[in-house]
Amino acid sequence: MRAGTVAVVVLLGGVVELGAQEIGWDGWDAWRGTSGRSGTGRRRSGFSDEAVKDAIKKGCEYLWSRRGADGAWEPFGGGGNRQYIAGPSSLATYALLASGVSPLDKRMVSTLEWLGKQESVLTYTLGLRCNAWQLANRETGGKYQKFFREDLQKLLKSTRAGAYNYFCNSDGQSHGDNSNSQYGVLGTWAGAMAHQEIPLQYWQMVLEHWSGCQHGDGGWGYSGASGESTATMTAGGIATLYVCFDNLFADKFIRCNVATSHNQAIRKGLDWMDKNFEAAVGGNRLMGHGDLYYFLYGVERVGLASGFKYFGQHNWYKLGAERLLRQQLGDGSWPRGNRSPLVSTCFALLFLVRGRHAVAFNKLEYEGDWNNRPRDLAGLTRWMSGSLERQLSWQIISMKSPVEEWHDAPILYIAGSKDPNFSDAHIEKLKTFVQQGGTILSVTECGGRGFSRGIRKAYVRMLPDYKMKPAPLAHDVYRIHHRLTGRPAMYEISNGIRPLAIHTDADLSKSWQLQMRRTSATDFKAPSNVLMYVTDKGILRSRGVSLWPAKPEKAPPRTIKIVRVKHEGNWSPEPLAFERFGRLMAERHNVGIEQVEPVEVTGLDDSNATIAVMTGTRAFTMHLPARLKLRKWLQGGGTLIVDAAGGSRAFGESADAMLRGMFGRRGLRRLAASAPLYKLAKMEIQSVKYRRAARVDRGLRHEFNLRGVDVGGRFAVIFSKEDLTAGLVGYPSYRCVGYEPETCFQIMRNAILNAAGPTKPGTKDP
Repeated sequence: MRAGTVAVVVLLGGVVELGAQEIGWDGWDAWRGTSGRSGTGRRRSGFSDEAVKDAIKKGCEYLWSRRGADGAWEPFGGGGNRQYIAGPSSLATYALLASGVSPLDKRMVSTLEWLGKQESVLTYTLGLRCNAWQLANRETGGKYQKFFREDLQKLLKSTRAGAYNYFCNSDGQSHGDNSNSQYGVLGTWAGAMAHQEIPLQYWQMVLEHWSGCQHGDGGWGYSGASGESTATMTAGGIATLYVCFDNLFADKFIRCNVATSHNQAIRKGLDWMDKNFEAAVGGNRLMGHGDLYYFLYGVERVGLASGFKYFGQHNWYKLGAERLLRQQLGDGSWPRGNRSPLVSTCFALLFLVRGRHAVAFNKLEYEGDWNNRPRDLAGLTRWMSGSLERQLSWQIISMKSPVEEWHDAPILYIAGSKDPNFSDAHIEKLKTFVQQGGTILSVTECGGRGFSRGIRKAYVRMLPDYKMKPAPLAHDVYRIHHRLTGRPAMYEISNGIRPLAIHTDADLSKSWQLQMRRTSATDFKAPSNVLMYVTDKGILRSRGVSLWPAKPEKAPPRTIKIVRVKHEGNWSPEPLAFERFGRLMAERHNVGIEQVEPVEVTGLDDSNATIAVMTGTRAFTMHLPARLKLRKWLQGGGTLIVDAAGGSRAFGESADAMLRGMFGRRGLRRLAASAPLYKLAKMEIQSVKYRRAARVDRGLRHEFNLRGVDVGGRFAVIFSKEDLTAGLVGYPSYRCVGYEPETCFQIMRNAILNAAGPTKPGTKDP
């Protein structure tokens, strides 16, 4: 049972991250054994964002290749039963527009014009065509609004009891099947998403129909409340109920800790999906009406609507995407299933594309009142998708799950009205998430003093080295995208590079839950600014992409020791930077990075490491005895790599003064583009890329800007006034003046390997 799963949702856009488990199913060995042949042979590929993008590209190419000269696709139906004249074209148009094809594309213009000329009263056609009209209107200023409204009115007038059959007749109908019914509602939902007026009575009828025909086990069948529950109809039932609840019960959660019975049908449906999802994706008889592709399109709508990353123990997007990647044919299509390759390909594309949308926020499920406003993030991401003109989504992450599974989104959202009472283990998880590059956004609901005090105490335990401070009026969080006047009041915890946590006691989630987009616009603009601030104006990952690499399964044959230097200038703003760097080195180059215990400069001789790294965000002073000790260590063969974390001017000036004091004004000089560090065999750095802040604030473009100190014919000191440390963690950051993460990795890799020199395999560098 899913505790706290409540009523209401917006069916939009994607989510992120690789799941924690690889889940197999019967019959997969056959797929794994297929070859990557051209023509009709199946393409073999594992799950990755690049593989998904490639599959989408090839799927779109296949659809275009099947399009006729008149702008349409072949009608559906065998023999003389060719009544679905516009159905396949509606589905293909919807899939292509959802995949990013512009409605202004010449090919798409002719297709949309053809669709507008086709009269139809078929439920499947109208439901899919409404979704195509909705997407086409976004870039064309409502050019197809007339057709959209006509199709929508047919759908609204064609049900009296919340159900649909194959035909939408204006005089209404009282009976239907659940397959047609979910597509009728799908079309009406497109109207609601486009702010068309949909009577509340309509949603009430649909709710009553689907609630009335739910089976005792929580699932749904093709028709009626009797018979066997099927995966396809259960996915349709859950998705449809979410749409109804969104439009009927959002205002039931104005207050906190509200008990409601409206969510029982959804809970039962999700429980059924938890139990049967793996078997259904595996293709057994639980599929019922439809096929894998029809089912996965329903799964994607449920996943996005509910916010749940998992059904049972299974990452629904990764599991479905892996299956689709293995089944795609060489021509870009997917096998016909129960219909045709065209239809299968459209449904497969919709699953991959819509499921791939970036997740802006993960909502933390913990032991407490975490879900007072169950549709808060649904309402917020819906508004943000329109405001930022890109599809965004949200997701629920459990405190019980490993931290590695929390990196779907850059922001972890924590809300409540009572003290969350996080345990030491919980605090450690939250701390790890933050140190791995994440940011926490916490919101006090219903004026709850317990949560306000409790979350502040949690931050002290979690981040004892940094204090929470009020964000001043000139702070980026009030001006980066929307201009705000200091309200709502926000507080920040920063490590001197980026926000580790942002908190507000304003009850923002109430406005998101109630969809008060006009009367409380600031409550939507504030978190939008937070997202832009955290992600450097919207650098987001697709679902399935994590910035945190997996831990190596076995130790690499070569290990290089490094030691971090402690000092008074905030010497460890990103404690896990070299853990991530080490994992990438092992993954990409089969070289291990071993960090020995951090030391003061005076302890370098005892560290047993010949490579030291030094970073910071604040000014520091290194006195003469320590400088002499450091110089002697460098002359004895040691190498020091120094960078100003976040591009800190205070630290950079201190480091510059320290090095010039040790080696004279001419001792520190720029490395030429031909320097050995840039020219390592098979690791040559031909150009560098800078973050936006470095380009804007310091005018840097692609020039090499490292400096060094030559000691005995080698560069014993490598110094960067631009950030390397934050880049090693991999996150985007609005105020970070430095290199882009991939360039940071390349520079640090080459600096360390160049300093370590060649070593025989199987040995450790001294």
